Amino acid sequence: MNADLSFDPSIPVAEADSETDELVYRISHDLRASVRALQELPTWIVEDIDNAAIHLPPPTARHLDLISSHACRLDLMLTGLLEYSRIGRMQRISSIRPAAVFDEVLDDVGLSETVQLSVNLDNGSMQMGDADLARVFSILLTNAARFHPENAPRIEVAGGPINDREWKIEVSDNGAGIPKDKRDFVMRPMTKLVSRDIDPGAGMGLAILRKIAWVYRGEVTIDTPKSGKGTRVSVRLAVN
Repeated sequence: MNADLSFDPSIPVAEADSETDELVYRISHDLRASVRALQELPTWIVEDIDNAAIHLPPPTARHLDLISSHACRLDLMLTGLLEYSRIGRMQRISSIRPAAVFDEVLDDVGLSETVQLSVNLDNGSMQMGDADLARVFSILLTNAARFHPENAPRIEVAGGPINDREWKIEVSDNGAGIPKDKRDFVMRPMTKLVSRDIDPGAGMGLAILRKIAWVYRGEVTIDTPKSGKGTRVSVRLAVN
């Protein structure tokens, strides 16, 4: 990577492939306006038909629902691409406490009361963009809670410095797990292990996570917790 990743708090976090990211950002941002219109048009059509006292045939109603459904799916994809292009951009790095950022993310995510959560985060600080770190926690928590066949997740969050230059954050769950031969695949942009009819997500979460790690000269690994069941995602970040 040619970008200078020196951690100077007076300058923005260095960008990876900045020209490509800028192009993706602009295209995704502009397309979302059209996609939002596509989401609203079926509703307007139905309202106009109702006001005209016209009975809408069932097949036509289903077609309008499909337009809205696919527009929503496209909007999720564009939102994921926007987030992907913003990594390391539009923020400044500073000294932040991961434990404090985690608490804020936890409030925003709003986990179900059925989730059993265990947290063991070091109380120290790290140098990093706060938006990037918040995204790390949000992706890890959301994935651990969402992909659980029994809807009774147990999630363990741990993290702290592993030396004077790196932090490691781990999130483990007791879900179905990710097969070994799919662990690299799921970290590619817009990839999913289940049909979008089952889960409408854009398949960008782990790709965003891996890019954040890459920008901060780290890595993401996926394995199985010591319990032998579920998924453990480890994120190593150079933070000094």
